[in-house]
Amino acid sequence: MSSYPVLDVLKVLRFPNLVVVAATQLLVFYRVLLPAFQQEGIATVLSPWKLFEMITITLLITASGYLINDLQDETTDGINRPGANPVARLGRPTVMWFYGVSILVAFMISQLLAYRLGELHLLWIFPLAVGMLSIYSIGMKRVPVLGNLLVAAYCAGVPGILLLTERAGMRQLISVNPESGMNALRVSVLFMVFAFVATLLRELVKDLEDIRGDREVGRRTIPVMWGVSLSRKLGILLGLMVIGAILCPIFLGWPAFLAPPMLGCIIVLIIGLLYILFQLSRAQDAPDYHRLSVQLKFFLLGGLGLLAFF
Repeated sequence: MSSYPVLDVLKVLRFPNLVVVAATQLLVFYRVLLPAFQQEGIATVLSPWKLFEMITITLLITASGYLINDLQDETTDGINRPGANPVARLGRPTVMWFYGVSILVAFMISQLLAYRLGELHLLWIFPLAVGMLSIYSIGMKRVPVLGNLLVAAYCAGVPGILLLTERAGMRQLISVNPESGMNALRVSVLFMVFAFVATLLRELVKDLEDIRGDREVGRRTIPVMWGVSLSRKLGILLGLMVIGAILCPIFLGWPAFLAPPMLGCIIVLIIGLLYILFQLSRAQDAPDYHRLSVQLKFFLLGGLGLLAFF
């Protein structure tokens, strides 16, 4: 391992993205679910160590998706961003080894966790998650819309898996304290919707950035099939949907979203996204879309404030 450039290893694993994934699950659990459960004396299924195992599984699956994506994108990245794909520097065998190890370790931990939780019937989630990311990288990039939906669904599932694991406690919480239970459920689902639509927007912007390489290798992405102008308009529509999702709790009068820190976070997010959408309407070339993709990554990171201030 020491012979591999550390930066290339971190790049191929998308280390900052993995930090965001871990932070998402930690915030959903410790800011939304756990306080509501403790208020009513309801025990959580996930102890701190089991939560660590859950997060580790999620990170390994996510990393495997990035690895196979870079393996599949070596040609298109050579066209769109020469020298940017770390596979060439690390070597395909090394990246494939990382991929195999991440899948194997994630599988072993998922088996152990499912057994300890008594949830063997949920083991189907592991092959589903791995399959979604693999199918996206290998084949669905050639299918308009569907590939983007798969990635967005996976991102929404990152917090969603916690709800599924703690479903018994949620049912008990809603039974004992409907207001607290529904509030925790609403916030969790709202963040899943936010992650889904915001990820769709970022995936579309990335497709706009990569349109030249995608067209040359025959990928039927939205910009390739429908054109740049219509894709930009669709991106703006998705952005407005994200804003609607953020504002919805305020219009519905959810108390947690009317507190000053939360309102401040919402205002910053909306202003930032409106600025991104304004730039999207004027973007002309790959560097413009790359800049927007980076900005959207920070926007998604800022979205964690909705959980941090809850």
